[in-house]
Amino acid sequence: MRRASIGFVLALLPFAAQSQYEQDFGTVVAHYSALPTERLLPAMAKSYGIVRSRDRGLVNVAVERKGSENATIPVRATLNGRAVSVSGQTIELKFRELAESGTVSYISEFPVSTPDTYRFTILITPENATSPYTLKFSQDFIAE
Repeated sequence: MRRASIGFVLALLPFAAQSQYEQDFGTVVAHYSALPTERLLPAMAKSYGIVRSRDRGLVNVAVERKGSENATIPVRATLNGRAVSVSGQTIELKFRELAESGTVSYISEFPVSTPDTYRFTILITPENATSPYTLKFSQDFIAE
């Protein structure tokens, strides 16, 4: 993972190592994960105002722009998206920005039913971009 994903995304690593992914869009890279909020540490959830529950999911996206010599810089963006469960539930995702220590992440909480698989479609429009990038991925949510 690169520098911009250090903040909130790295905080998720112990709980979502298999959920950490990135998609390269050329000059922009999106790091993303999705997991049940019950897997967050209580102190971390509290500090970000997230309700820990097996019935709530969290999707997290960090956006970076590629620079010279493989360096990347965090990029502010507008994110819009939805999650669709295999069972047919469609959820509009409302993202909020978390900016700290030179990183920028976007999170959205949503209700989940387990077990189920959710397909995410997220439009990412980086600051000063004219058109969005489409991020698509799936994540299984299982009862633990």
